[in-house]
Amino acid sequence: MFRLVIFDLDGTLFSSENVILESLNRAFNEINLGPYDWESDIVRFFGKPFRIWAETLLREAGRYTPGLAERITQKAWDNYALLGPSMVRLNPGAKETLEKLKSKGVKLAVASNMMTRHAHILLPHFGIQNYFDKICTADSVKRPKPFPDQFDCIMESVKADKKETLMVGDTASDVDFARNCGIKVALLDASWNRSLAPDYRIKNLSKVLELK
Repeated sequence: MFRLVIFDLDGTLFSSENVILESLNRAFNEINLGPYDWESDIVRFFGKPFRIWAETLLREAGRYTPGLAERITQKAWDNYALLGPSMVRLNPGAKETLEKLKSKGVKLAVASNMMTRHAHILLPHFGIQNYFDKICTADSVKRPKPFPDQFDCIMESVKADKKETLMVGDTASDVDFARNCGIKVALLDASWNRSLAPDYRIKNLSKVLELK
């Protein structure tokens, strides 16, 4: 049993693809771009900060400026904050898995490229914020995932051996993050991560309880 389990949010604890797509399309619609499709346009960015999504799509449209990228990024996040509580869903087994891990004395943390204000909206909305000993989001650190800064942020409060620490995520950013931190990684199986090679691949979150 791992003594510290670090969870990603979007795509891992949360099923949020629909709200992400809607948030982006509403933002880009204001400058007459889009609508974008999840599979053909957006899934390649999943796990990366919104700023990268905005910059890339603007460059591809020949519309990039730093100011416009910032505007679209902030508008997309504003849309996510507005739409998230009604559109995001917990993935099956999420709350039960957190509860069982906590009952076994496992330390729990979040390392997400979501912004702090959004995590502080959604985690209480689902009643799971108190399971976590530390929450480190993209704006908690200088460099978000896949850089190891969020791991360092977590370890300031939660002491654990790297050999007893597991990252649970769903994207290449989570795999690269774990490799950069020297910890193991489990991926929740999804269409966008089939080509990746984690230490563990799980069909549902309850399988985390079986990993060693």
